[in-house]
Amino acid sequence: MAEHRDVRASDDDREAATRRLRLAVEEGRLDLQEFDDRVGRALSATTHGELAVLLADLPAERRRSLPPAGRGVARWLRTLWILWGAILAVNVAAWGVASVAEACPLEFWPKELLGPAVVLAVVTVVHTARGRAAHPSGGRP
Repeated sequence: MAEHRDVRASDDDREAATRRLRLAVEEGRLDLQEFDDRVGRALSATTHGELAVLLADLPAERRRSLPPAGRGVARWLRTLWILWGAILAVNVAAWGVASVAEACPLEFWPKELLGPAVVLAVVTVVHTARGRAAHPSGGRP
């Protein structure tokens, strides 16, 4: 952008500048008042030079890593949740059939599967938190 300072800026150029300014706020490099001022100036900029002045004191945007597959939840965790859900569904169905066959409903014995669900939930939360700590950007591109 700097080598073509007098070239007219496009809508895409202005949008790229506002994205960089938004990232600067997320990084703590700009406060909201300065962000608001710079975005207003970026949206009214007519040349690349005007946009370059707004971004001159900011470091170059670093490329962020791609988010992990499956919205941040590891494949092995998704598999465990699916397996647990299938086992729960089979047990609830078996309890339902057995309860209908009896004169009075049986005690809901599939509730015993809630313990493993709590453990699985804790493992999921810890694993997700560690993943976010390793990628502070949240994995966003």
